[in-house]
Amino acid sequence: MTTNNHARSAETSEPSFAARLAALEQIVKQMESGELPLEAALSAYAQGAQLLAGCQASLQQAEQAVLLVNQQQQLVPFDPQE
Repeated sequence: MTTNNHARSAETSEPSFAARLAALEQIVKQMESGELPLEAALSAYAQGAQLLAGCQASLQQAEQAVLLVNQQQQLVPFDPQE
């Protein structure tokens, strides 16, 4: 199966982390432009909060996966010189 960062996961039908992050970045750009009417800005804010929560959950799951793989059960800082 090929991976597409912007595709929905086949098992869960939820957007990928990359898709959520891209959507969140788009919302931020729209809101920073100052051109959204109040109602649209509030809606965008709510959608952004949901996307942020999804991104945070994905990152937490990834961290747990790393902890499971790491035999010491602690995160080890990345050292590019190793």
